[in-house]
Amino acid sequence: MNRLALIVLFPDYQAEALQLWSLTEDGLVPDETPVGEGQGLPVIALVAPEHVVVRWHEYDGLASRQAEAAARLDAASASINAAALHVAAQERNGAVVSGSMDSVVFARGLDRLKVGGIDPDHVWPLGLVLPADAEHIVRADLGDAITLRSGTHMFPDEPALTALISGERPVHEISQSELAGYLRAAISEPPLDLRSGRFAKKNARKGLDRNKLKLAAVIFAVGLLCSLLLALVTWFKVDRAIAREDERALIAARKIVPGINSAAEATVKIEQMLGSRGGGQRAFTIPASALWRSLQQAEGASLRDLRYGSDKLLSATVTAATVDPVNRLLLDLQRQGYKVTATPRQEANGITAVAITVRAP
Repeated sequence: MNRLALIVLFPDYQAEALQLWSLTEDGLVPDETPVGEGQGLPVIALVAPEHVVVRWHEYDGLASRQAEAAARLDAASASINAAALHVAAQERNGAVVSGSMDSVVFARGLDRLKVGGIDPDHVWPLGLVLPADAEHIVRADLGDAITLRSGTHMFPDEPALTALISGERPVHEISQSELAGYLRAAISEPPLDLRSGRFAKKNARKGLDRNKLKLAAVIFAVGLLCSLLLALVTWFKVDRAIAREDERALIAARKIVPGINSAAEATVKIEQMLGSRGGGQRAFTIPASALWRSLQQAEGASLRDLRYGSDKLLSATVTAATVDPVNRLLLDLQRQGYKVTATPRQEANGITAVAITVRAP
């Protein structure tokens, strides 16, 4: 038997015992199982018609929330003691339905359910579960609650009132299996829920037990340790990469100025050497940078060697398969204002080698 929900009749202050049913695919089955053992089933409390007044409202041009707010105000204003009411409203397909119930009765009913271990997820007017047929009157029994409905009107089974409303129309009795079917349909498309506003169900916070706290602490510690290890590995890799680059720079600097002991010392020693040759204060770096930029634009040309003499001339040997890439390089330097000379020669392997000099303007 597949249980779909737990149904409870909303109690009034006179109720002595709670009335419970299990809603299954086959029907309604009386149930005495504590809700704490309900295995996560939705718990629905149904309110008898003598405790709730249901009204329909129509508002043109209002959004859903605005229409619901207007319906709550209209329903409250229809009572002689609006402050004592709990009013809920729901908009659906352009129509708004409201339910008004005495706040004290509603609060006492919830308290009575909690004493029995029940905290309902939804509180529905029983009459809204029944079919809305304006031409017929239907009657349903659920425990001590008896509800009649005709279209938008819902009322308790009082002989004088029933005779006045029904007139000559027969009253159709709804069986328990039919009522179960209407309840199953209501779960898919819920009617007005009175469990709203200040009476809305508050989800209880689930506290963390000791084991969960220990697990969270272990996960945090492992994550922190992994982060520290990753930082150390990254630092080690960066440090080794910097050391390798410093070693390469030191080897290159020693070819220019022998006797350099560290990469930090190389900058000072090379600047001193260039200054002694008249190449300090960027006299070397500016034309060398210009030569490098022009070389990048002269596709097919490559730099074989580079020298800077005491005559403040930058000398270089540029090679290419033909003389055309070298000519493009020289023209680009001349456009930048540099004075250049070029002496080409053909090497044994057929490569064109051009000895050039560059002087800053």
